[in-house]
Amino acid sequence: MNRISTLLIAVALPVAFAAPAIAQEGKTLGTVVNGNTTTTFKAADTRDIDTQKLKTWNAFAAGHPKVASELARKPALINDDAYAKKHPQLGAFFSAHPDVRQAMVANPGNYVAIPPRPGE
Repeated sequence: MNRISTLLIAVALPVAFAAPAIAQEGKTLGTVVNGNTTTTFKAADTRDIDTQKLKTWNAFAAGHPKVASELARKPALINDDAYAKKHPQLGAFFSAHPDVRQAMVANPGNYVAIPPRPGE
């Protein structure tokens, strides 16, 4: 009987500590109601995002906001060699970081986002 109690405590204790972290992933950040449409914003599940690739892209995007904005509005440009030739810094970035480009093509929403306009 004592072994069963010890086993239950050994299983329940880590679950009790992990539950708040698991619940945080689906946390509702806000809700917007516009007419008949309700939009709910929830925290993203970041477990599948390579943060090093994201940091590398964010550093480039901060220095090249126009290119980053255009890619956010039209993610197909990520894989467009003609667009990369028009923007040599982007071409050089993708040449130096092909893994980032591949990740962006696979999941553009993880890397490019349209920044809110003033007042949004």
